[in-house]
Amino acid sequence: MRFLSFTTRGIAPRERYEAWRGRPWPSLAKLVRTEPPGGEFYAHAQTFDLGKLVLADNRITGQTYDRSASLIRADGFDSINLAITLEGRFHGETPAGSYRGAARTVLIVDMGRPFRQSSTNSRCVNLTFARSTIQRFVPRIDGLHGLVLSGHDAQPLVELVTDLLGRLPGMTDEDGARAGTLLTGAVLSCLGASDVCTLSEEAEQARLGMEIRWIIAQRFREPDLTTDRIAALLGVSRATLYRAFPDEAGISAYLTRLRLERAASALRDPRDARPITQIARAVGFARDSSFSRAFREAFGCTPREWRAIARESPAALVEDDQ
Repeated sequence: MRFLSFTTRGIAPRERYEAWRGRPWPSLAKLVRTEPPGGEFYAHAQTFDLGKLVLADNRITGQTYDRSASLIRADGFDSINLAITLEGRFHGETPAGSYRGAARTVLIVDMGRPFRQSSTNSRCVNLTFARSTIQRFVPRIDGLHGLVLSGHDAQPLVELVTDLLGRLPGMTDEDGARAGTLLTGAVLSCLGASDVCTLSEEAEQARLGMEIRWIIAQRFREPDLTTDRIAALLGVSRATLYRAFPDEAGISAYLTRLRLERAASALRDPRDARPITQIARAVGFARDSSFSRAFREAFGCTPREWRAIARESPAALVEDDQ
């Protein structure tokens, strides 16, 4: 997956702030007023387009940001931003009141409404949604401007973002879109669990879909993980489970595909010397025959052939896998 990178490394110290300010969208720098910090300035960012949202991982010097009514009228930028702070602290004000937060909190900012915020040196992951996208799920999202989620309310989203950051650069565009869907579900799960707003029926379905994928990602190694067991873990009926999972192939096929992708990755790794049978068990296949048959259907060769090709010509597998 292609992504945009920006860093002040290699830029003369006196030019760094203006280089950061001059970046176009997807940077948010031009959407707020700031002043050059008194000390040395730094900024490093990676930005990913995940379909439903744009994710930006930012490390930056502390400063004050002012999103005024005049700026809003001038630029017309009207998205919803969720800022997941991983390091640092912040405090700010909106027309409705003040807010503050620290590491492992989630701040909701309506970019179509004024705010003023000061932050320390920080690492912050911004999730930017088109207003029309998020309003399908949270009709009154404008009422959450300046809301800070923390503790158990923020934990699922913080943990998912932390887990994804290291893997995003190596993902395909398709994997990135799936990550966007997963993040959207995590956002809705946090909002729904916190009781801060009423979610639409579509949002409840999206939230449940995310939880299904989360359970599969955590438990795919268990051979007895079935649709019935997933429904029991979530406390819902099979019918509700299927309604919340729009993947055309179905939940069982999604689980099998994940297991096969993990097995293929292990077989391709020259450092992984485990027997094929052991790898099959490690990804949740109880029988060798089922694993071999499913692997051949997915990749057009046996697991043994896949491993042999990987050792002789790794590039061939990358091409076949795409």
